[in-house]
Amino acid sequence: MTDQYFYPNIWGRGILTSAEDILGEKGLNALLNLVGLAEYIGNHPTDNIQKAFPFEHVAKLQQGLYDMYGAKGARVFALRGGEETFQYSLAKYDKVQRAGRAAMGLGSFELRTRLGLQFFAKFFNSVSDQVVRITEDDTYYYWRIEICPMCWERHSDEPICHLGIGVLRAAAKWATDKTFRIQEIECIGMGGEACVYAMDKQPLD
Repeated sequence: MTDQYFYPNIWGRGILTSAEDILGEKGLNALLNLVGLAEYIGNHPTDNIQKAFPFEHVAKLQQGLYDMYGAKGARVFALRGGEETFQYSLAKYDKVQRAGRAAMGLGSFELRTRLGLQFFAKFFNSVSDQVVRITEDDTYYYWRIEICPMCWERHSDEPICHLGIGVLRAAAKWATDKTFRIQEIECIGMGGEACVYAMDKQPLD
């Protein structure tokens, strides 16, 4: 029997809300019908932090975008969806925003960036079943997802967790007011041990 892992409802709601913003109501309904999740048509998850939105559903939505729009289209939609999901979700966690601002209020830019990544890793781990760890070297910060909802039970010849890039890009922008180049360099969907994102230590702007 497959283990069950969950996102909080608010994140599932954010994914569907951002998808509707991008695709429109008819486009979202077509996506939900395609992936066998018609129960969410006109019935988005409750706006609360209960962990009840299955990883399987996150992955099905990502695969559905791939099936409907191809690899390039799915990447574009997932990146934007990740950014909008982060913004939507963070708006609901006012205490998290205040705590994050306090934690990142002092020190050098590099220290604030590191603290921001560590803060959000801890946040993700505490409110969802996703498991994130942070490492770094001289060039990159590495955001390592060891239990990943985006490629859950999916298989691919290339990295497919684009939603995570969108979320991480938005989180880094929120924490530092800078834009960073982020790429997925390892993916569980490709047989990797984890989904690993490399984020340049030097921002693009």
